[in-house]
Amino acid sequence: MKAILVAGLALLCSAGIPDAGGFATARPGYPFAFPRDHGSHPAFRTEWWYFTGHLWTQDGTRRFGYQLTFFRQASPRAVWKGSPAWRSDQLHLAHAVITDEAGQRFLVDERLDRAGLLAGAAEERLAVFQQDWQVEQDISGRIQLGLTVRGARLELTLDPDTQPVIFGEDGVSRKGADPSAASHYITYPRLRSRGTLRLPEGAALPVRGLSWMDHEFSSNQLDQDQVGWDWAGIQLRDGRSLMAYRLRRKDGSQDPFSSVTEMDSTGHIRRSTRAFLMRGAGAWRSSASGAVYPIPLVLEAWGEPFTLVPILLDQELRTGRRGGITYWEGACRVLDGTGREVGEAYVELTGYAHSLKGRF
Repeated sequence: MKAILVAGLALLCSAGIPDAGGFATARPGYPFAFPRDHGSHPAFRTEWWYFTGHLWTQDGTRRFGYQLTFFRQASPRAVWKGSPAWRSDQLHLAHAVITDEAGQRFLVDERLDRAGLLAGAAEERLAVFQQDWQVEQDISGRIQLGLTVRGARLELTLDPDTQPVIFGEDGVSRKGADPSAASHYITYPRLRSRGTLRLPEGAALPVRGLSWMDHEFSSNQLDQDQVGWDWAGIQLRDGRSLMAYRLRRKDGSQDPFSSVTEMDSTGHIRRSTRAFLMRGAGAWRSSASGAVYPIPLVLEAWGEPFTLVPILLDQELRTGRRGGITYWEGACRVLDGTGREVGEAYVELTGYAHSLKGRF
């Protein structure tokens, strides 16, 4: 569940592009194969690669969060009216963020390009770039990531702790009653991370930490009655990881296709659409957009409560491209029922500054 997906769809719809007819749809029994399925799937209309992480300086005294999302969207060639040398039916949109807790800074940038010299994604493996932002996986499974945002440069090496996790049932992650409201959803929930963060003022800091990668491809996701979602990717210090999303309906209720998945350190997975609750434990109002977000956010799963507390309150992204959206996505601490810090999370909250309905 990524808000950048909605931004891309909104951008295309504002250009008068029709619905997803003619594109592949997510079907049960899809034969996943890696490294191929870490690559691009141009038969599907929509695809994104999403990386987030919590990083610390070597002495552990300073914390940073980061987000890098690449989005690919297929569009008819007839839309392009420029030079034939730049003609492509693939649009690429990307967001990058660095959160500096001690410096109280939230650095954000975005990019929009057609596939070609400035952006692209390989089909046979994970290799995605947009200008000087890039991720690439080598034959050993190790991933190199680099991004520059508002004068800061982050370069990381990511090593998976687990095999890729496939969310959903029989290879399909359902998002609504319509069978086409579904995706193929792949995750690396724990990526050991090390590298260098060069801050805008010039200081180069060795950093280490833990990252999360999502990769999703589909041609249609949300039902018409859904106005937004609350999503969390949680990494607990006991080795477990949880992914949960609450799809919100127009009447404020939780859509029955909302879901939680737990992955333990042995590779065991359990899923549920009912054994969890997500709710706000507070409210923060953005002075920029006026939106009120339910943070801190509480997740109760299988009787175990967690409170997700932002490391900075203002981690709201206000995208400036045509058809852009405003949403909250940020680095959080994870507290257990006693208030003890037991992990880290990234949280995404959409549909609070405006409904997502009509953005497709």
